[in-house]
Parts: sequence; structure tokens; C-alpha cells
Amino acid sequence: MAKRTKITDVKTPDLRSVRKFASSLTGDVIVPDDERYRNARRVWNHAVDVHPALIARCANTQDVVRAVDFARNHDLITAIRSGGHSFAGHGVCEGGLVIDLSSMKRAEIDPLCKLITIETGVIAGELDCLTQAFKLAVPLGSCPSVGVAGYSLGGGEGSLTTSFGYGCDSISRVELVTADGLVHIASAHENTDLFWAIRGAGANFGVATSLEFQLHPIETVVSGHLKYPLRNAKRVLRFLGDYVPTIPHELALTAAVLPYPGERMLDVAVVWSGDEKIGERVLRPLRTFSKPFEDTIKINAYLEEQRSGTGTPADGDYSSHRKSGHFEQLTEETIDVIAQYTHSAPNESSGITMIYWHGPWCCGSHDNAFGFRVIGFEYWIHAYWKKASDRKRSWEWVEQFYAAMKPLSTAAVYVNGLENEGDDRVTSAYGNKYERLTTIKRKYDPDNFFRVNQNIKPAL
Repeated sequence: MAKRTKITDVKTPDLRSVRKFASSLTGDVIVPDDERYRNARRVWNHAVDVHPALIARCANTQDVVRAVDFARNHDLITAIRSGGHSFAGHGVCEGGLVIDLSSMKRAEIDPLCKLITIETGVIAGELDCLTQAFKLAVPLGSCPSVGVAGYSLGGGEGSLTTSFGYGCDSISRVELVTADGLVHIASAHENTDLFWAIRGAGANFGVATSLEFQLHPIETVVSGHLKYPLRNAKRVLRFLGDYVPTIPHELALTAAVLPYPGERMLDVAVVWSGDEKIGERVLRPLRTFSKPFEDTIKINAYLEEQRSGTGTPADGDYSSHRKSGHFEQLTEETIDVIAQYTHSAPNESSGITMIYWHGPWCCGSHDNAFGFRVIGFEYWIHAYWKKASDRKRSWEWVEQFYAAMKPLSTAAVYVNGLENEGDDRVTSAYGNKYERLTTIKRKYDPDNFFRVNQNIKPAL
């Protein structure tokens, strides 16, 4: 076993060491004077503007082992990047090493056993295309450029969650490199404590290099959007408050304040993954209680629904700030706060998104570390901007909106929805599973080498 090195202050490695490290990789290393560095250091959220000392673009598991060893031996703080969509910017770090997995794209599918194994550079849109060729799917979100690994290891929610579970619930095997540079297999039969922990606690325990998922049959869904003028938001939200407790688990429902040409709107998006005729009956009250200015609900191919997006600005030079939470019911007081702040948003790209979670996968305790299993509305308050001059107003609006929502919310929060908000929020994301996670962290990462994440500190 390689000797563990205590992490101390960040030190930039000497040029000779960097060259030796680079020559040991099948992939390559990007340094600050490389013309690729400017783009390579960027993550999706451009509010995160930091400068790593090195970016190791790994091509295989052995490259990851060498990168972990190099970072540990040179006391480098280390970030792991798959798709780079972490809202907190955890795919990059200041002055340290980024282990970039985006080149690791191999995938193998067994449609008869309904299994797929992917390397951890695969992104969601690529996975959907592969699985839908066999009318199968992993329950993940609809943003095609999100890294499957980071998303699913932190939970992984999407339109199929209420039917088939979160993404982490479909993981059946993980290969990962731990802080000592060793490669482990974690499954229901090997390293079972690690298998329990990594499904929900993400990158806290190592660098995942491949994931195996159980696949679920899906070909078409009844899906689409109901769009209402923002002035009708209170009436629509009151109806939703009465409607959502009655819906079957096959229905996923999201309500969001989104941009619309010339104005802002309340958008109600639905995905029904069960029998189409039953779905039409379930959706009829929602579609008829009040006339929307647009109704696009129809039978869609699941792949087309996944490609339809969620209203988040397209990839580009965007900065973002968000705060996430959970409330159990759409009370009159909650609706009033939502109406007040959405009418005073600083720009069209600022709003709130609310997903109603329900059904057997969204409550109770399941056999992994994922802690956000609560019935009710997950929400995130978000602002996007391109001009630096818009940052202050956008940031303050999100913080003020969240402060008004907090007294109406529970303590629960989805870990992938967090920015860098402190230890208490991380603890809340895992609830009564947090203490067990600290014990497993002490076993596999006692020096907290993997800490550029929603960090779980090793038990003392």
C-alpha cells in the first residue's frame, strides 16, 4: 500500500516532476501556459473562476491512479470533474490538480440482462442515446451535458424517479480509486460499506472510473408543458396544492417560473411514464381547471422528452447562483412568498423551480447513503447572468428569496443542489445517515484527501 501523505498547504510541483507525471499518462496534462488552459479550467457555472495548477485529462483507470498518487505525494488539493456541472464548482480547484475524466467514454450494454457499464466521462445525452437504442433508460435528468457519474453518485433525480428511483438506486457496481491509490470494486457483494456510501455521497470516497447501472424499460411517455401568464401564478399554485397529493407515482410534475418572449411565465411540466390512457385521465383535471396559453402535452418518445430541456439557459458563458430547499405543501403563505419574489425578479432568467416528489422511492429509507427521500416540493431559487454588473442584484435576490422561504421549509435538501453552504447544510442533506458516512470516510479517506465536494469529514 502506498504511504498516505497528510494534506498541508498547497505547493506547486516543480517542472521536472510535472513532465515526469505527464509522460506517465496515456492521457495528457494541461498547465497554465498551455493554449488549452483557459477553456479547460472552466466549469459550467462561470461564477466559479479559479485557476488550478494542473489539469490531468485521464484516459483510463491507471491514469487516475497515477493522478491520485501525484497529487498526494505533492500535497495538491484535488478536484474531480466528469461533466463540470456542479453548481458549487467542485469540478475545479484553486492551485491544485483537476482529475478530468471527460475523455473516458467507453460503454458496454447488455440489453438482455438490462445492464450498462460506462466509464465516468459519459454525459447524460450520450447515455440516453445508447440506452434508448434498446428502449431502456437510467432514471436521470434531462440536461444532456451533465456528467452521469457526478449526478448519479449524488443522487440523480429525473422524470423517471417516481417510477424507478433515483439514479443512485440503479447503480449495481462501481470501480473507484481511493486516496491510497488502490482500485476497488464496490457492489452488493464486494466492499459493501463503500457501495452503500458512494451511492449518494458522491466523490467523498474516491474517483469513480466506471459505473454499472440496472436499466429500466421505457419507450414513450405522455409529456409536455402547460404555460400560464405569471399573473395567474397564485391560482395555478393553489390548484397544484390540492392536485399533487392525489397523483399516482407514474407522474412527475415540475412547476417553474421561466423566461418567455416579452414576459415571464409559470410553466407546469409533466411526464407520465405509465399506461397512456390512464395518464390522460390523470392529467385531465390539470389540463382543464384553467386554460393555459399553451398546452403541449402529448405522447412523446422518451428520448425526445429528455432532449426538450428544463428551461435552464443553454451551455455558454453564464454565471449562476442558486439556493435549494424543500417544503411539504403549497400553503397560502408559501404561495404568497413565491408570487412576491417572482414578480420582483431582477431579470427573465431568475426564478424558482419546484419538483413534487412522491411515491415509494421518495420516502422511507433505502439501502444506500442518499438522504433526500422526502415527500413534497424540492425547490431551487436561481439566477443566471452574463454581465458582471448584474451579479450583485441577482445574488441578493436569490438570498432574499431563500431567506423568506426558509421559515416555510423543512431542513431537507438535495445534496446536488447545494453550493458551498457549510457543514450544517451537508449534514442536513444526509440526515440520519451522516454519522455512518463519517465512519466509512475514516476507513477509506482518513486524511480527507477528497474534500473538494459536499464534504463529509472523517469521524474522529
